[in-house]
Amino acid sequence: MSDPQRKFYESSFAYTDNHFFRVFSFKFLKGNPQTALTRFGTIVLTEQAANKYFGNNDPMGKIMTYDKNRYFEVVGVVANPPSYSSLRFDFLADIASYRTLQRELYLKGMGAKETIKRTEDVGISGGYETFFLLKDKKTASKVLSRIPAILSIKRKLPPNERFILYPLTSYHFAVSLPKYRQTIDMFGIIAGLILALALINYVNLTTARATMRAKEVGVRKVVGGNKKMLVGQFYLESLLYVSLAFGLAFVLFNVLKPIFYETLQLQIDGSFTSSNYFLGAAVALFVGCVLLSGSYPALLLAGFAPAQVLKNKASTQNSWFRQLLTVFQFTIAVVLIVGSLLIKSQLDLLLRQNVGFERERVIGVRLDENAGAKPHYESLKSNFAQIAGVEAVTGSSLPIYGNYMNSWRLSRFKGKRAVDIDGFLVDKVFIKTMGVEWAITPPKSTDFNVPDKIIINEAAAKALGINAQNYQQPLDLGDGMIKQLVGVVKDFPYQSLAKKIKPMAFFVSKEDRFHEYLYLKLGKTANVEAKLNEMKGVYNQYKMEKPFDYYFLDEAYQKLYRQEISTGKLIFAFTSFAIFIACLGLFGLAAFTAESRTKEIGIRKVLGASVVSITTLLSKDFLKLVLVACVIAFPIGYYAMDKWLADFAYRVEISGWIFAAAGALAVGVACLTVSYQAIKAALMNPVKSLKTE
Repeated sequence: MSDPQRKFYESSFAYTDNHFFRVFSFKFLKGNPQTALTRFGTIVLTEQAANKYFGNNDPMGKIMTYDKNRYFEVVGVVANPPSYSSLRFDFLADIASYRTLQRELYLKGMGAKETIKRTEDVGISGGYETFFLLKDKKTASKVLSRIPAILSIKRKLPPNERFILYPLTSYHFAVSLPKYRQTIDMFGIIAGLILALALINYVNLTTARATMRAKEVGVRKVVGGNKKMLVGQFYLESLLYVSLAFGLAFVLFNVLKPIFYETLQLQIDGSFTSSNYFLGAAVALFVGCVLLSGSYPALLLAGFAPAQVLKNKASTQNSWFRQLLTVFQFTIAVVLIVGSLLIKSQLDLLLRQNVGFERERVIGVRLDENAGAKPHYESLKSNFAQIAGVEAVTGSSLPIYGNYMNSWRLSRFKGKRAVDIDGFLVDKVFIKTMGVEWAITPPKSTDFNVPDKIIINEAAAKALGINAQNYQQPLDLGDGMIKQLVGVVKDFPYQSLAKKIKPMAFFVSKEDRFHEYLYLKLGKTANVEAKLNEMKGVYNQYKMEKPFDYYFLDEAYQKLYRQEISTGKLIFAFTSFAIFIACLGLFGLAAFTAESRTKEIGIRKVLGASVVSITTLLSKDFLKLVLVACVIAFPIGYYAMDKWLADFAYRVEISGWIFAAAGALAVGVACLTVSYQAIKAALMNPVKSLKTE
């Protein structure tokens, strides 16, 4: 950089060509989109990245340094992509620079003979995301049909290789974040169900009090009010309640938004709230709530015949409908309780079980190429190991629990059976330091300082047909790379347990081999913060180009399940809210029932009924509804959670105690809710009860 002190690790760095700005309409704040990235060694920054590196200074024409010895000239600054964009970046460099970089990296580790032989092949391979700007949807099939022919010019395609064109509107979930589609759909359904609970409460309580409003309706009709006017009145009442609710919701939305973002670890700008899509959805939701909450009460009450009403003969008893709605409410609540309990059990399985790999108090430190020289690397490892409280230091070529792996095709030497594996290059103390257990232990005479040693896991051994009797044999990685198998480790999750443990291998390097990541295992009594400061001091002694960067292995493991943890927290919050809303409705219905049966309760007390018997009388009908809801909710909850758990290779069993606990919780909460009103009515003075009209 122009300022050598401003150096950072960046993850949003991409390469593209100048056509990018013809296909996508990112707003240029500085520079010319027609000429940007047309020259070798040029780069375009977002406004955020420009401020990060150059502050208030003009970045145009400035030189940025990438990985010590590659330089880019800033030729443009674009507005930050919106948070909901499928294309996220902070830096866009010209793609010719990428090809040169790949060529350098490829040739760096090859001998002179191979360099001369294969130079022309370098830079041809690589994975690119390709976007097509089509004239219309009809041309998509034509473009798709021509892709194999175009690619066959460069290489012979396998007969079963397929290509798919995704519309940009579905690209985000179909390609970038497919696993989040299910989560978003689930939250949308839950939000809709919670809204339904609130609307049901309004309908239930409005229709329950229909008796009290029947005479009002009768009088209005007698003095000239028609059905249309009465329907309009009740819709107006619904409109006022929904308007108040939306106003309160808007306030809560802005208050709780930061908490929601923090829980899900989201970074979302507020521009989406002013988009036409959001405003249209809000208006549709508002109108829908008014119609759903107001229609049934309006039509029911406006339909009363005035003559029957004024003679107290109008039928206002629609208890079967209220009971149906109450059952629906508690069915939703019980399904959410079952979901919460199972999600918690699954997270406990993922986060707390022994995974056969040491991750507590292990710190990973990322090195740069300055540490690659033999004296530097060995000295750095030695100085790290001498820090008091550091029990062991080991090295790996890749970050444990990282997002990427080196993939290989492994087979038995001169054998036909082959398997795709993920590979780690590690030093000889890695397995011992990280607590990986042996399934087949190497012979004591094994010298790991002699190259070409390989260790595989049980999944790879099973796929290759290797056992304790035939494990000491050469394995073929292709291109003349033969490795000697010396041992097999037990399967352990080096990625998320949502997937089955794949075949993998440790390539054991010589003692002086440079590794990009060092792992330091701290003692139980070590002060972590103090040790980090000491590590940083040791690291900085070697004048590294990259800043001191570390991570905790246990935190990296938990990040593998960030989506599941966030989902669990929100499901618990939604479940609590759903139970609260359902209980509010039950509380209101219980209060109305007790009020409408006041005289009956007084008579029963005069005739000798106890508080317990009256409480039971008023409570049993509601509890029956909750039990019916449980019977309906259990199979729904089982089906929904079985589908959710199907995405996990390692999952909890859906046992009976989950449903027993969910049912007991629902019945217990309903009991407390109804009993309060029932006991209150049972304790009322019978003299006052008998005077009630």
